[in-house]
Amino acid sequence: MILEYRLSNRQRWKYIFLPLMKLLAVMVMITIVGALWFDVRTDHLLFVAGFTWLWAFVMHFLPLLIMAVRHSRRSAGSSFAIDTVNNTYHYEEKDRSLSFRSDEIDKVIVVVSPPKYDQRMDISGFGYFFYWKIKLANDRTLSISCMLFDVDSFTGKELTREKQLFPIPPSNQGLWLPRDGKKG
Repeated sequence: MILEYRLSNRQRWKYIFLPLMKLLAVMVMITIVGALWFDVRTDHLLFVAGFTWLWAFVMHFLPLLIMAVRHSRRSAGSSFAIDTVNNTYHYEEKDRSLSFRSDEIDKVIVVVSPPKYDQRMDISGFGYFFYWKIKLANDRTLSISCMLFDVDSFTGKELTREKQLFPIPPSNQGLWLPRDGKKG
C-alpha cells in the first residue's frame, strides 16, 4: 500500500486559518473585556486598543504569519510517499526527487514547539507547527513540514523529539537528484 501526502486545504485550515481566527476572537474579547473591566475612558480607548493590538500583532500574529508562509512555501508543490509493502520512501519537491529505503534511515526527529513538546495548551497561536528531520545513513537530512506530512508517528521508526521555539524547516538544498536520476 502506498500512502501519499500533499499540502491540502485541511492543513491550511488547521495550521493557518483556525489559529488566526482564534487569535482574532481572543483579541476582540480581551479588548472589549479590558475596556469594560478597567473602565477605560472614551478618550483613552483608542490608545489602549491600539497598544493591545500592536502587542498582539508583534507577539502572536507576525510569528504565526511568518511560520505559516515558510511552512506553506516548503510544502507547496511537494509530495511524500511511503510504500509500506517495499518499505521505501519517495519525496518530491518541484523538479527534484529523493527516494530511499527504510534501512537507509539513521534517525527520525520530530522538531516541535515548546507547547507541543511539553504537551500543554498553546497560547501563542503558532505552537502547533512542527517538522520532521529524517537523517539518512549517508549524512544527509531531509526536512518535511507538518503541512505536508501531518501525522503523529513515522511508519516503522522510533522517534526522537526536539524542542525549538520556532520550528521552521530548513531548506533541503544539496540533498537531491533530479527526477531523471542523474546528479545535477
